[in-house]
Amino acid sequence: MNDRMNMAPTQSAMGDRWGAAESRGLPARDSPQPPKGRWERPRGPMAAADPVLEQLSYLRGPTTGLETRTVEPKKFTGRCRLFVGNLPSNFTEEQFRKLFENYGEVAEIFLNTSKGFGFVKLDTRQNAEAAKAALDFMPMQQKPLRVRFATHTAALKVKNFSQWVTNELLELAFSVFGDVERAVVIVDDRGRSVGEGIVEFSRKQAAQQALKRCSEECFILTSTPRPIVVEPLEQRDEDDGLPEMNFQPNNKQYQKEREAGPRLAEMGSFEYEFAMRWKKLYDDERARRDQLEQDILSCRRSLEDQVEALLYEHEANMLREKLRRMEEQSSLIAREREMRREEERRREEERRRREEALFQQQRQEEEMRSRRREEEFRSGVPPPPPPPGLLAMAAYESGYRDGAPPGGAGAARQTRFEQGIGGQGSPGQQPPQQSMGTGVSERRPQRTGRPARHDDAPGRFGPRRLRHGGQARTPVLGWKASVSTRLRSALLLWLLLHGQCGAHA
Repeated sequence: MNDRMNMAPTQSAMGDRWGAAESRGLPARDSPQPPKGRWERPRGPMAAADPVLEQLSYLRGPTTGLETRTVEPKKFTGRCRLFVGNLPSNFTEEQFRKLFENYGEVAEIFLNTSKGFGFVKLDTRQNAEAAKAALDFMPMQQKPLRVRFATHTAALKVKNFSQWVTNELLELAFSVFGDVERAVVIVDDRGRSVGEGIVEFSRKQAAQQALKRCSEECFILTSTPRPIVVEPLEQRDEDDGLPEMNFQPNNKQYQKEREAGPRLAEMGSFEYEFAMRWKKLYDDERARRDQLEQDILSCRRSLEDQVEALLYEHEANMLREKLRRMEEQSSLIAREREMRREEERRREEERRRREEALFQQQRQEEEMRSRRREEEFRSGVPPPPPPPGLLAMAAYESGYRDGAPPGGAGAARQTRFEQGIGGQGSPGQQPPQQSMGTGVSERRPQRTGRPARHDDAPGRFGPRRLRHGGQARTPVLGWKASVSTRLRSALLLWLLLHGQCGAHA
């Protein structure tokens, strides 16, 4: 049983669509095979409190491809139990055991000497049949022993299941209630299932639990939502039947019924008339049963059609619900995306506002500095002298850009700059002496034999001028030229702000 249960998958109990195998007529091998793997323990309080639900949780999912059970007979089952009657009152348990030990292993013995009967269980069905055939009607202290198979109190009759239910599936389904000794699906002469079966448990308590749960609840074996019907098995002896020894010859009813022997009734006689009435009643019963069976089949087919239509509607509703959830999820994603975009736009606008505010603040600070300098100029406060080396650096860079060496035209540039300051300032004020221009000129000596040209070789502080087709073109300036440009711009700004200060001073 455990080997078969370990084959059950861990998927949900939904399985394929209702009646997928039954409606299409597919055999079990065409159905999807159960996945191999470990089982998951059931969750929830009901699974922990109810062992039947815990076992059923292991069987959820497809049940195709079950292993064919072995034909090896089980020992000491309920079908190996014998009833022994007409025992002597002084018969002991040891004598009772020795009576059956010659036919096989003895497992259980129950003896009631006061009433003269007992029960014994042998190992196999064959040994029990051999003991019954040998000991039945055997004389025992002037009384014939009566030996027959005992009633199986743990056997159940199962009805109304699908034609695709096999012996293995029936045993697997009812194994959740207890240990199953035998599970058989009844078939017709063509080997097709009649929708009925027999399940025999090893314990009576398991059979009673299965009968109670299946009667009070709906126990379904396949995808078809049709519950099975479970009832106690009606015990019938179809092997031995009723022997003549069971009747007492002096019984009056027995003697009355046995007065006439077998015969064919003559037409027109009293027996023939009543015999025809009985046959007519038999025909009416058969017709009523047939009509009742037709009505039952019609009702079942109608219910199956209704269930199939409801199942289609249920599946459509499930698809609609799934589509609705997907649409809600997509709309939620779109809203989240729009919210992110709105947040990004808001952050961008906030950044722009901060930049504009910073620019306005810088502009206001610049205007305040300009007004402060203008107020200082109007109040007669002399402007601060330019930074050391600023004038010489500006003169050197200005002459170097025009193509003249620092020692030649650069000096004229510096003189013009000094003249501009001297013309506007006081006659006695001298520009600050710079050593940068002289130092640069000394570091760049002229070549022997011809005057120095600025475009012969690159200088240390500026690029050389290249000639292309007789026209001079200045290449893109490097970081040194950008530094000189900044110095020149700073000097021009200083001249604009403080140029007139020296003239008025």
